[in-house]
Amino acid sequence: MAASSCGEVAACWIRVPTENVKQKMQAGVYPTTRQALSGIIGSKGWRGFYVGYTSTIMREIPFSFIQFPIYETLKKKGAETRGRPLQPFESAFCGSIGGGVSAAITTPFDVIKTHLMIGRDGKGVPYTGTTGAIRRIWQAGGISMFFRGVVPRTVWIALGGCVFFGSYETAKLMLVENLLPEDDVEELKQAF
Repeated sequence: MAASSCGEVAACWIRVPTENVKQKMQAGVYPTTRQALSGIIGSKGWRGFYVGYTSTIMREIPFSFIQFPIYETLKKKGAETRGRPLQPFESAFCGSIGGGVSAAITTPFDVIKTHLMIGRDGKGVPYTGTTGAIRRIWQAGGISMFFRGVVPRTVWIALGGCVFFGSYETAKLMLVENLLPEDDVEELKQAF
């Protein structure tokens, strides 16, 4: 969990600026990428690309804390039930479940992040920070506002988890089988 959290913090240095541009374009704040880039720099400088960084981290760390233990636990239980290590497609299914559950649980953090990145509420009033955004989202509709978009987010991330973990397990198996001496392959397959 610590390793995935560190990885998420580092990845967000790239993810958050691209999310900012994407969110603002999707919300109709800017019609083109060039206008979004110059608009963000013009209004807030380079720091504008990192609006929502903290709220993105608040989403990504719990997501990883939930996803990876579910994935590993399902893989372990599946291997115990079948009496053998899981095949990549079976591990992909475990990753899909882990991703879907994590996505559903962390949707409120995603909603907060999206509101902050767009920068204004539905009435055009700017947000002043994470706490203010949380308060105003709650006032706009209570707990249900924090779960807007939960179904498409859950489905999208479950499908992504299937592809990601399936690819990961396939690549890992190919590396083990093709790069190691034959004697070590079976031992490592059992370890994975």
